[in-house]
Amino acid sequence: MFASTAHGGDESVDMLDFLLQRDDADMSWTLGGIDVRPGRDPDGNCVQTFILNKWSNRDCYEVFKVTDSQIQLRYEVVRMAGDAGTDNWIRRFEELDGEGPAPGAVWVKRHMTPGGEGVLSRFRQDHFIFDPATRSYTFYDRGSGRAMQTHQSIVWAENNWRENNHSGFELNPCLRLISQWQTDGMIFETYDYARGKGLISWRWLERISTLTPMSGDESGNIFHCELGFVHVEPAASEDRPPVVHQYDPQSRHLGRRLAVVPFKSYWRPELGEQWYVVYRDLSREGPLVKKRERIGHEFSLPEWKDKPGATLRDLPYVNTHPPR
Repeated sequence: MFASTAHGGDESVDMLDFLLQRDDADMSWTLGGIDVRPGRDPDGNCVQTFILNKWSNRDCYEVFKVTDSQIQLRYEVVRMAGDAGTDNWIRRFEELDGEGPAPGAVWVKRHMTPGGEGVLSRFRQDHFIFDPATRSYTFYDRGSGRAMQTHQSIVWAENNWRENNHSGFELNPCLRLISQWQTDGMIFETYDYARGKGLISWRWLERISTLTPMSGDESGNIFHCELGFVHVEPAASEDRPPVVHQYDPQSRHLGRRLAVVPFKSYWRPELGEQWYVVYRDLSREGPLVKKRERIGHEFSLPEWKDKPGATLRDLPYVNTHPPR
């Protein structure tokens, strides 16, 4: 899953070739609900900016700023329809020592070597949640911070959509971005990018040895995993992975068997390789579809009742700073 030598050796790559959908020359399609297009900087600077829409939704997007040597994530916006409360949220990022005025958190360096040294991003974050009672955005202290960090690295990989690849594209080899934001090494995520086609897959992994047991389970085999549960059958020996299935506590039935992979955490290297369960894997949850659509985006926040005409720039600066 994390092999890096099969496709291209130790040569560096331009990460923009993988973030952007350059194969969409006439800007007419999306892939898996993802649409990447040039945009303007919501902070008002003349900085090269790209907007990545998600889920074929104009109100769910990420704002990337590009400098000579960095690709930075400045905003992550999820504004679902209706008064969804905590389902409507916005995060603003600022790198502690990044390039440019009010830089976002470093997503990756422009040029990186698969299997090589990763990037330690040290950033500030302001997190806002929409309050349907007051119809305003409120600062979420628990999701914010003045000194946050994540480690990003890349490897060559073979994505495994198999029969779920309905896109008509050849998707291998791809670059797998490994995002280690949980600094105890218990959780990490991976993102697969195909050259010229952008983001094509996502996975959520948790360390099996630190999963929380389900309350009231007498078997000792049922554990919490992200927003669900898993059944873990211990391995016969330490060098063999445990067998893990999805688990429905209502029906008490086992679901799909989940992949288990070895991984050595950047944050906890003294533990050596540990077993991680791939709890979420988009390539196993549905087809990857190419659609003839464009999504577009707006930086305005019309749901903010007491601030007519408000945009992302009107969110207060607590840990982050306005553009210089």
